[in-house]
Amino acid sequence: MLRITASELSQKIQQGERPLIIDVRTPAEYAAVHLPASHNLPMGTFGPDAISALAKAGDQVFLMCRTQRRAEMVCQQLTGQLECELVVVDGGVEQVEPALLARQGREVMGLDRQVRIAAGSLVVLGVAGGFFVAPWLFGLSGFVGAGLVFSGLTDTCPMGSVISRMPWNQA
Repeated sequence: MLRITASELSQKIQQGERPLIIDVRTPAEYAAVHLPASHNLPMGTFGPDAISALAKAGDQVFLMCRTQRRAEMVCQQLTGQLECELVVVDGGVEQVEPALLARQGREVMGLDRQVRIAAGSLVVLGVAGGFFVAPWLFGLSGFVGAGLVFSGLTDTCPMGSVISRMPWNQA
């Protein structure tokens, strides 16, 4: 997996280069702040054909998200399926030169933060429900805990996939 730092990408742009940048964040995250020349293709909503339509064989395609985790996942999924070269932008939008970013609309909560809030809320709800409503509701907390263990072991996030499709995460 090829990598470039966000500051190196910023330098390329400032020197007049026009790199092909694909931002894999949700439409709402993209609408709030993004590189003006980037294309928004949210993770899990596209395949190799979408990138092939934008890039020629041999081109470098820079994948970015808020930090770099989602970009890494997309890069792993698409490796070997394209004739172009995928490059992950380390540090993502958080590390790009602020003067280069287009900021529009309201600030949105990042997907990882939404997942932590949802998981924590479900655990609290399960414990409170177990004490005050019915003991079987403790199972909700156990289910969420098992989901977090699964997420950690597989380095995937099913809850994040669901939350990314919610209306407030669309532009």
